[in-house]
Amino acid sequence: MPRGATARRGALILALAVLLIPLGVPRVLDRAHTPTKLQAAASFAALCRNHGGSPTTTAAGPAQRACVVRYGRRVYRMDAITPAGFDEDAARFQRRGCLVARRHARRESGGQGVRFVFHPATGVCERRP
Repeated sequence: MPRGATARRGALILALAVLLIPLGVPRVLDRAHTPTKLQAAASFAALCRNHGGSPTTTAAGPAQRACVVRYGRRVYRMDAITPAGFDEDAARFQRRGCLVARRHARRESGGQGVRFVFHPATGVCERRP
């Protein structure tokens, strides 16, 4: 076999090794730690229940997972519960919205009528009559 062909094959193997080792091999070997859809659904449901909610699927459009909680006669969607975990930013946004709604309700009704209560464990702003 000529030396040029051996050098080309060696360069090709080296190029493949440079590409595959950092990018492909770790992902192939790490299959045990890759969450499947079933594992993700189970962890979402567990997270939802740990925060006092009930996992459900939306009927409109493509089915999506959601976590809901009941306060009184109302059912609220827990926006802070996501497939990636408890979203602190979403809970903080809900808390701010609850404070604004509370101030607005006081201004409108003179302190009477509707109240808004924020629940930190669920990240929900509950509206109470």
